[in-house]
Amino acid sequence: MFHHNFYKEYDSCQNMLKKILNAIKYFIEPVAKTISSIVNFILLALVYFIGIGVVSISMKIFKRHFLELKKTNRKSNWQEHRVTKQPLEKYYRTF
Repeated sequence: MFHHNFYKEYDSCQNMLKKILNAIKYFIEPVAKTISSIVNFILLALVYFIGIGVVSISMKIFKRHFLELKKTNRKSNWQEHRVTKQPLEKYYRTF
């Protein structure tokens, strides 16, 4: 008889504890999602600006331009492709 009452009280305490923890989770979850979104934004922004900034500055130092953005006074920006015969090994190693 003693064991039966003990388990009954234990179950009621356990259920009450679950309800309290679920209520805490209900209020804390939106705050945690907001904080994680802010942290992710800050980290991704840092990685982007540091990564792109370092590449940009180094390319300006070495005067490399990957995009042809300079204006020319030509009628067309079409570039002719010159087809020539190359050794067979050159076609295998295109890069």
